[in-house]
Amino acid sequence: MVPTSKCISIQRKRRKPSNMTIRHIMDIDKRRCQLESQELISIFCDSASNHSSRGLTVLFTIIYIAPFYLSPTLRSNSIANRNTPSVIQARIRAVVWSCVTSVVITVCVLSFKGHVAPREVLHLLGVYPVSIIDTAKSFLLVAILFAGPLFERAVVEGEWRSWGAVTVKETVYDDLIGWRNLVVGPVSEELVFRSLAISLFILAQVSTCSHLPNYITGRLRADYHYQTSARRITFTSPLIFGVAHVHHLHETINSTRRPGASYLSTALTPSVILPGLIRSVFQFFYTSLFGFIAAFIYLRTSSLIACILAHSFCNWMGLPRFWGRVGQEVGEEILDQSHSADGNVADALQAGTDDQQLSIIWTIAYYIILFSGAIAFWKLRWSLTHSDSALTEF
Repeated sequence: MVPTSKCISIQRKRRKPSNMTIRHIMDIDKRRCQLESQELISIFCDSASNHSSRGLTVLFTIIYIAPFYLSPTLRSNSIANRNTPSVIQARIRAVVWSCVTSVVITVCVLSFKGHVAPREVLHLLGVYPVSIIDTAKSFLLVAILFAGPLFERAVVEGEWRSWGAVTVKETVYDDLIGWRNLVVGPVSEELVFRSLAISLFILAQVSTCSHLPNYITGRLRADYHYQTSARRITFTSPLIFGVAHVHHLHETINSTRRPGASYLSTALTPSVILPGLIRSVFQFFYTSLFGFIAAFIYLRTSSLIACILAHSFCNWMGLPRFWGRVGQEVGEEILDQSHSADGNVADALQAGTDDQQLSIIWTIAYYIILFSGAIAFWKLRWSLTHSDSALTEF
């Protein structure tokens, strides 16, 4: 016989679970299934629709660049290059129509395919709401990154003396090259490659889920900024922006082609193709790097104007100096200005320059400020881009 105590323990082990226990287990399984299904839906939507967003972005790139080579008035050659006034004016007109076409396509996709409300369309495009504080903080972040070049131009070269409304008018309004580089280029490129491209990438995983149950797509549409892979957008969309600048290699070959020489023979000339390739590869990496920064700012602030100002500022500053001594191109002019102001200060700061070079102190100060600005940019990137209008969370 089995002892009574043992029988009681066996009965306790065989006792059925209570209804509360069963309900608790079912709730846990249900929540687990919901989380797994949402994750699968997110993966499905992301992989299925990113192709369409990339395809539209590539289409916008073609619409933007193709007129430069399809129209005879827009092409650069040995007679008229990209800096010729007539070519600049013709290209500006073409860029305006390209941007209008791309904006119309994007708004139609957002409104009819994505079923996004008009207010949210403006939000995705970075047009509304406009925050002056967010714009100022983003601009300050980019200025910190260029602290070294700002120091060289403003202090070492003494350009701050000429900064003012007159200089802006002469550099931008009265100069077609400046108007293209500081106004038309930043506005059109940030509109196409930031505003339109990123809005399509954000909508990508939502737009292809319309066949799923309403309670799922409704939730995805309501929380689209949480469902999007921010890092993927930040590091994917700028690559198309970088590729869009590689076409300058073709312009380099065309502008250096001699009369009567074929395009192929010019392209195969080592003195033409090698510098052109190096320049194009470098330009691709540099523009892509700026694209990463601009995309990060756009996703964090949803401000198109902030990206435009950052782009225009970077074009104005140019490529920072990463080697060599500062002041190599100014020499005697800075020395004369310093001596006229205070000869003792000039002697202290710029002594030992038999060949009209500035003292090594200026170069050391420049590189310290350059790397300090880069470190400060990295540490302040989150705080200076924090905004209530952010499109996504990182």
